[in-house]
Amino acid sequence: MKINGRLVIAIVLIFGEGNRALGDDSIIDRMHTCATEANEAKRLACYDSAIGRSQGGSEDVGVTGQLLRSQRRQAGLTEAPPQDMSAKVVSVVQPPLGKLVVTLDNGQVWAQQEVLDFPLHVGDVITVKHGLFGAMWMSNGRRHLETRVQRVR
Repeated sequence: MKINGRLVIAIVLIFGEGNRALGDDSIIDRMHTCATEANEAKRLACYDSAIGRSQGGSEDVGVTGQLLRSQRRQAGLTEAPPQDMSAKVVSVVQPPLGKLVVTLDNGQVWAQQEVLDFPLHVGDVITVKHGLFGAMWMSNGRRHLETRVQRVR
C-alpha cells in the first residue's frame, strides 16, 4: 500500500490540531515564535529549546567543531577558549606493555591513550593541550614528543 505524501501531511495537521484542541499548544506557540528569528543559529537554538533538546546531544552527527563554533559566534554565544595546562610530574606508572598513568603536582591523574614510547620521569614539567575533536595531548618538553591522554581524576 502506497501512502500519499499529502495524506501524511493532512494526518499530521489533524493530530496537531487535535493536540491544540486539548490545550497542548505551548510547543507549537514556541515553534511559531522561533520561526520569526532571522539569525539561523539563534533560530536553531530556539527550536532546540522549544522541544526540550539538550545542547550536547549526540544526535548532531556530521557537525564539526569548527562549524559549531562558527554558528555559536554568529548567534552571539561566546565561550572561553580551552587553556593549556602545565604541571610537574610526581608519579609515573607503566604496567608491562601498558600505557602510562601520570600523576601531577596539582592532583590530576592522566592516562596515556596509545601505546607509544614516551619518556617521562618524576620531576619533568609537562604540558597538556587541547586538540581536534576533544583530544588531549601531553608533551614532555623534550624533543617535542606528544602522546594522546585522557584525564582519569
